[in-house]
Amino acid sequence: MKRNGITTSGSMRGRLFILTVAVVIILLCTTSLTGPGSMSADEQHGQGQNHQVQEPTPGEGADLGADETGSGSVNQPATVQCGVLKLDQPGGIGQIPLYCISGTFYGGFTPPNVPHTDLPTLRGVSLPVSELTRWGAFFLNGGSNHGYLLLAPRHWKVVTADIGMNGSVKIEMQDPSDPLIRATYLDTGSCGGCATQLIGSYFPDMRAWAEEQGMTPDTLTFEKRSVVNEHIVQYRLHKDAAAYRKYGAAYRFQGQDDNRFTMLEVEAPEPRMKDVESMLDFFAKYPTALVY
Repeated sequence: MKRNGITTSGSMRGRLFILTVAVVIILLCTTSLTGPGSMSADEQHGQGQNHQVQEPTPGEGADLGADETGSGSVNQPATVQCGVLKLDQPGGIGQIPLYCISGTFYGGFTPPNVPHTDLPTLRGVSLPVSELTRWGAFFLNGGSNHGYLLLAPRHWKVVTADIGMNGSVKIEMQDPSDPLIRATYLDTGSCGGCATQLIGSYFPDMRAWAEEQGMTPDTLTFEKRSVVNEHIVQYRLHKDAAAYRKYGAAYRFQGQDDNRFTMLEVEAPEPRMKDVESMLDFFAKYPTALVY
């Protein structure tokens, strides 16, 4: 009887093991057949607004607010090529290298620097085929299904990549051959007051609204400012006798209880204006966290 009991138990464990292996194989096959689709800028805008950034758990660290506080990463963030970003262009599918950034996360939540699946093919971004070898996509993973994606010349380096406790993001890049050529990306995250203050600063028609919310916008002097759509403006800031001008694009979203603001500013001399326009146009099409 004892021998029979042992035989029966072992047989049952064997059947359970075989069933478990079969389920795992089915899941793996299903996952491998499910690839990212092609995503337009409008679709990304909708997903970005429906997506709520996962809040890091409370802990020691910094928030990156309206004044872009936070001293930046202690060490220069590392970047590693982690695949390619595909672009659905008029002449076919183009691709540029994807560089994943190892950022600094304040608050105790640190996601892997590599996304868990391929990023979707992006539509609406057009780069001349002859120039694809110059460009790279730089990605800071923010969680299990979202991150922050910037277009820049592939030889640029990331000098700051921080995500604060409130989900605010600051990424700084520069041209190592001329460090005065640089770009700064800012996302206010869940800091609604920060977003309100910056919306009032970069969208002058919203200044009175921001003041009604109890925030005092900065007074900026724009040399040039153009409206891309109801959410985005592009601009050039006034700078006295400077060879390196500051160009930017700002994005706003106002919800009943959820105000959002992101921006990208690039400082460069006039001869690099073509690069600046490509970077700002990419931001204008994908200004929020990229959901993948």
